[in-house]
Amino acid sequence: MTDPKQLEALRQYARGTLGARQAIARGGLEDFADLVAALAQNGLNFPKPADTAKRRANVELARAILQPLLRSRAR
Repeated sequence: MTDPKQLEALRQYARGTLGARQAIARGGLEDFADLVAALAQNGLNFPKPADTAKRRANVELARAILQPLLRSRAR
């Protein structure tokens, strides 16, 4: 059974209101692998990435690089 303090840290991480390092520390976990396991054990999902200008720019750059490569290999 997960203790309430750990469960709250996991829920905050799953909502995206707490970073991975903070969730690990507050939840009394050892590392990221423990965080992933604890999320799974408690039926919680990974948080979605924040919709920031930097993330959108990175997605567009990745598309610009990868789409032509994928199209050329599909022929």
